[in-house]
Amino acid sequence: MTRGSSAGYDRHITIFSPEGRIYQVEYAFKAANSVNLTAVGVCVEDAAVIVVQRRIPDKLIDPNSVKNVYKLSPTVSCTVLGIA
Repeated sequence: MTRGSSAGYDRHITIFSPEGRIYQVEYAFKAANSVNLTAVGVCVEDAAVIVVQRRIPDKLIDPNSVKNVYKLSPTVSCTVLGIA
């Protein structure tokens, strides 16, 4: 096995390679960094705010269809970056 090769260690998020790497986590970091968007979350005593940049990749895309913040429940929301 060559050094730096994933060699099947990239198929599960809980398996370390012989070099101690978790490839799925590295892939997630690459995806998030490749988008070049910023998301900021701020929590205070009785409130929370999520602010995310929104870029429309093409003039033909409806701006209302581009979402990076999702409401999971009445009290929980999340933001995602790096989704292809």
